[in-house]
Amino acid sequence: MRAIGYFRAEVDPMQGVSPSLVEQEAAFRRFCHERDYQMAITFVETDGVGETGNAEYQRMLDYIRRQDEPFLVAVKSLTHLNPDPEEAVCWLLELEGLGAKVVLVDEDSTDPLEAALRVWSAQRQVGERGDKVKEAMRMRAVQGRGLGRPPFGYRVGADKKLEVVPEEADTVELIYQLYLQNMGFRLIARYLNERGIATRKGGRWSIVGIRDILRNRAYLGTYSRFGIRVPASHASIIPSHIFDKVQEQLSAKPKPKGYGRRSPFLLSGLLYCGSCGNRMIGVSRRESWIRRKDKERGEGEYRYYQCQSRTNQSFCQYHTRRAEDLESLVMATLGKLDSLEALERWLELHPPPKDSTAELPLLERRLVALERKFRRNLNQAARGVIPLEKLRAIGGELVRERRILERSLAVLAAEARGELTGKERQEHFLSRLSEIRERWGTLTFSARKALLQDVIDRIVVHDDRIETLLRV
Repeated sequence: MRAIGYFRAEVDPMQGVSPSLVEQEAAFRRFCHERDYQMAITFVETDGVGETGNAEYQRMLDYIRRQDEPFLVAVKSLTHLNPDPEEAVCWLLELEGLGAKVVLVDEDSTDPLEAALRVWSAQRQVGERGDKVKEAMRMRAVQGRGLGRPPFGYRVGADKKLEVVPEEADTVELIYQLYLQNMGFRLIARYLNERGIATRKGGRWSIVGIRDILRNRAYLGTYSRFGIRVPASHASIIPSHIFDKVQEQLSAKPKPKGYGRRSPFLLSGLLYCGSCGNRMIGVSRRESWIRRKDKERGEGEYRYYQCQSRTNQSFCQYHTRRAEDLESLVMATLGKLDSLEALERWLELHPPPKDSTAELPLLERRLVALERKFRRNLNQAARGVIPLEKLRAIGGELVRERRILERSLAVLAAEARGELTGKERQEHFLSRLSEIRERWGTLTFSARKALLQDVIDRIVVHDDRIETLLRV
């Protein structure tokens, strides 16, 4: 096996490169000689005083991707890979995802991921301020004082407790009455929308909004937060006997066939209905039948995208497309954009959105949520709740998705600062398309979806055509 040496040395403007670089290079040569590895190439990360770089690490990743063979990556220690424990874990998962084996020269027998996880766990401490803030919030919950956005029908009063908003409370009572008259969620949403009864934000009612109101114990006068329930904390809107009857009816209602099984959809979040402009969502249906010929039972699952307005709000018509057909059309469209000339011709006919930087806040929120999920998995692995192999699978996928998001954010941020030309943005876009073509078969579902969200702004689905707007 061929070995790559990755070195990290600090540069002092007065004294030059740290002498530790010579020691690392010598240790790498001895390591390869003793274990009969062939030295392939070395990468030297020269950090400024108090600063940590990763330019050479990125070059190393590109080198590994271009080669059609496994590599061993030798580093002196974890801190020489990356001084930040969490980033060290990310880098290890990223390198392993490319088929590279990382070895710590100073600790050859140690599993680098296990060692990095121990360091991360040892340094992970919740600050005293964070503990005090959480404790203060728990105390406010015990006192029934409002935290966060109040439920529909209430507002936070001067005493920080929930107080009734009369016009909203009337709508809550109406929803409970309609449900007890055997109206389902969709029909209740349609009833309210057709009569111009809006949500707090002035929007249309949906199935989810109706369901949440029917389930919320706040309407009994009970305040719930952080697992704490405070009865009679504020004025009730729904009498207890009405609330209990609704809960009985909700529990008794049979769940639809296939309930609880969730199939991921590649284009979810990108599709919009060409008739009403609302999003389209993925829907799965399982059906069974008896064949006339042999009386045997057959089963099948049907997956398609459908207008959300129709599904959740009983609004718009029944616009639907089979998932497999729509996904194939989108991939075929991207496959045609294999050169700068082809991309320019496409953009003449399909101009991109004028302000692509408007997506920055959304991508930033997605990145924060992804990082939170990643840390949760690290914590579970550190406590032994999940094994290292599961962390390698889950964590590696999260790191790949994180890198795609980070690249997208970097491009959008540079564009917002006026540092990115149209030509450079097109080149970035074509590099993402190249990644889709070359690595699609090896990517996880999440990584595929993140790549598509990086290159596609939205897909507008009309009855007779689809319109794909690109992020370029």
